[in-house]
Amino acid sequence: MAESYADRVEARVSASAAHQELAEALAVLSPEDREVLLMIAWADFSYEEVARALGIPVGTVRSRLHRARRKTRAALGGVDPSAVEEETTRG
Repeated sequence: MAESYADRVEARVSASAAHQELAEALAVLSPEDREVLLMIAWADFSYEEVARALGIPVGTVRSRLHRARRKTRAALGGVDPSAVEEETTRG
């Protein structure tokens, strides 16, 4: 079934709002935590690759990632940002 124009507009508005909320959530992270989160989530680096690239132990990568995910989730009201992205890109 073809999606109506109104449905497409609504989906774009929702996606735009989600992107703005995510950008605001990322802005409050420390540069170190944000860097690790983006390298894992968007660059698809492994923990080991991030550790090598930044010259830090893998354990530090894990703790920064955990902290970044927790703060991002809290800033988004408990919503998993990857779930928001999947919902807004479907359809």
